[in-house]
Amino acid sequence: MDNTQFDKMMQSMFQGMAESRESQAEFRESQAEFRESMAELRESQVQTGLQMRESQAQTDLQMRESKAKADLESQKLREFQAETSLQLRESRAKADLESQKLREFQAETSLQLRESRAKADLEFQKLRKFQAETSLQARESKAKADLESQKLREFQAETSLQVRESKAKADLESQKLREFQAETSLQLRESRAKADLEFQKFRKSMAELRESQAQTDLQMRESKAKADLEFQKFRKSMAELRESQAQTDLQLRESQAKADLAFRELWALDARVSRRLDHVGEILGNIGINTGLFAEELVSGSFKRNPVLGGTRYDTVECNVLDSNGKTEYDILLFNGSSVAIIEIKYKAHLKDIEDLLEKKAVAFRLSHPECAGHKLYLGLATTISYDKLVQRAGEAGIYLLGQEGKQVELLSDKVRAF
Repeated sequence: MDNTQFDKMMQSMFQGMAESRESQAEFRESQAEFRESMAELRESQVQTGLQMRESQAQTDLQMRESKAKADLESQKLREFQAETSLQLRESRAKADLESQKLREFQAETSLQLRESRAKADLEFQKLRKFQAETSLQARESKAKADLESQKLREFQAETSLQVRESKAKADLESQKLREFQAETSLQLRESRAKADLEFQKFRKSMAELRESQAQTDLQMRESKAKADLEFQKFRKSMAELRESQAQTDLQLRESQAKADLAFRELWALDARVSRRLDHVGEILGNIGINTGLFAEELVSGSFKRNPVLGGTRYDTVECNVLDSNGKTEYDILLFNGSSVAIIEIKYKAHLKDIEDLLEKKAVAFRLSHPECAGHKLYLGLATTISYDKLVQRAGEAGIYLLGQEGKQVELLSDKVRAF
């Protein structure tokens, strides 16, 4: 419950109490008028029976008006109690909703951290496999990556511990909040029960007052004293309720402040994790660039030493050739008097690379090299890492598939055709 709602509720409560005090004043005035009427009745006992009946009728009318006013004030009190109970239930529902949101945020944060950890572990697994297959340069990169991996695992362990501690703190605060809500609900029910009991006593006193109309002025003064005492108890109960509500609001603000602190700690932790993952991504990117250059040097060097492909010797070897349109680059071009071969180099080739050779680079070469229109065009894909589906697709497409054997290049598929 925010301060505005609480102020409105307290204002309504004070207004009800003011109206109750006004009703009590009117009741006292009615009692005074009744005593005056009784005095006049005793003084007029010597008068005729007609005057006595008129005085009695007037007295009965005043008592009915006083009773109607008292019943109206009782109705207002019951409506105020119902409104107060509804507002307290709404406050409890809002607190439960905030607690649910906190638990959902913790679950989402934990899932994101686990996914980030799983992705990082997968990338390092791929890195270790690559390091086992590459040269001294790759092994040096592996040592650097292992060091970063160790730092990351230590950081992940530290991060996981911090997250668990933050989650434990948040769960403890949530448990305290639920316990406090339960205690507050119990106090409110007890206060409401006390108020209902006091109201029942007040109604009983009113009934006793109506029954004692025929009694003496002493009995009426005693009834008035009882009614005043019950009202003082009611005022005391309302004061206790206001004090309890103030304590409840203070504890809710403290719990909210603790929850906000826990959220800020989680956000700071997420920022640190993001920065560390960005650093690891930069290292992996540098390793990818180095391995690509290594593969290109291996394949181009092999062809420069021995320009033979599929049993055909070529006269000219050109590397990293940019097309005349400036948009297409060829890793290796092999030329002789009757044939041309385009070789695309990948550290780890994919099926899509075969489709790019067929649909893009072969077409672009024919368009930009009309002087080679009478030459046979062969396509080749060189990769340091191969797999069965890649070999099968290369044979189906009719292109050379080249693999690494030590520092040499070997044919993995020679089921080729001219394009």
